[in-house]
Order: sequence, then C-alpha cells, then structure tokens
Amino acid sequence: MAVSSHELIAGFADPVQASQQVFRAALKVMSEPGTLVEIDYAETAPKGLDLSTWQLALSLLDPNTRVWLSPTLAANDAVISNLRFHCQCPLVDNPFDADFVIAWHSELPLLAELNWGTAEYPDRSTTLIVQVPALSDEPDWTLSGPGIEHTRSLYVAGLSEPFRSDLTRSRQRFPLGIDTFWCCDNRMAALPRTTQIEPFKKAEEAC
Repeated sequence: MAVSSHELIAGFADPVQASQQVFRAALKVMSEPGTLVEIDYAETAPKGLDLSTWQLALSLLDPNTRVWLSPTLAANDAVISNLRFHCQCPLVDNPFDADFVIAWHSELPLLAELNWGTAEYPDRSTTLIVQVPALSDEPDWTLSGPGIEHTRSLYVAGLSEPFRSDLTRSRQRFPLGIDTFWCCDNRMAALPRTTQIEPFKKAEEAC
C-alpha cells in the first residue's frame, strides 16, 4: 500500500524532545510494571490508532524495526500511510518476523506465533503493543516481580480468556518471553516478561 498524502497528519511538533519524553515514559512503565502514565506530546493520531500507540510508534519505530499490524490496522490506509511516512518501518506479513506487533485487543495473534527470542539472544523477541478499550489500576490482575515493591493491580479490558491464560503461563519460560505495552487513549502501561501475573483474589476467596 502506497502513502496517501491526504491521510497524513502531523507528527511531534518537537520530534527530538517529544521522542525522548515518550521513550522515558516507555522505560518507566516497563521498569515499573502496571504503572499507568499519560503521554500528550502529539495532538492527534491516525484514525485507528490510540494517541498513546501513535506516540510509541513515533518514538520506537524506525527503518530498522519490522512491524506486523493486526488485520483491521493493516487494512487502514491512514495507519499504513502515516507509519510509512513518519517511521519508515518495514511492514511484515508474519508476526514471528516482527520486532513490534501493533494489534487491537480483539485481533491478537497467539503468543506461540511470536518470536520469544533465544537463550543466547532473549532480547530479540517480539514486543506487543495492544490497543484495549479500558485500562486502569482496578483489581483484576495482581502483579509481582522486579520493579514492584510488594504487589500492584492492573485492569486490562477486552482480552480473551485464552490469551490471558497464555500470557500468565508464558512467565514459566523466562528469560524467553514477550514484553507488552497496553494502550488506551493517551494512557499506557506495560508488562515485561519478568512480571508474574495472578488473578485478583477477594479477601474471602483468599481465606
């Protein structure tokens, strides 16, 4: 799909400064799993992308990062045109070949279809960027592990039960694994592969 000039929107007003700020925010949510941040360094996003997704793309994607888009996004002329114009990232047909996967929550590939890295190069795994309908610190998942003093709560709406189960079980394969950004409007959170995930248990259930 070629670039459609009429679909193009502006990127960051100050690309260097904004990219650095968004990159710092991305590092923060990865190093403090379950922490929610808001990023507002771009005024608009291409139709089909949340504002947080778009800002991550502007900050993390470049001609050397291969990207796979879920079907609805891959068919979106505005998304394709702006990624090609602003990020110049190559788009791939197979999620296993991607450095980044950008997907709607309802169109997620199976985790088994992604690149988990290798024992020698675990950092060469796919990173997921998932657009979800709601994101909050309400009790749903109980998180623990590096970057979390005791536990932290995170609610990610719209995920299927099979995907939630696969994500939880994937922790058993560390250091292999998939790091994930969750995006909703201008908000984002992250779950690196080091984070343990448990369903939230009410007080009476824990007894």
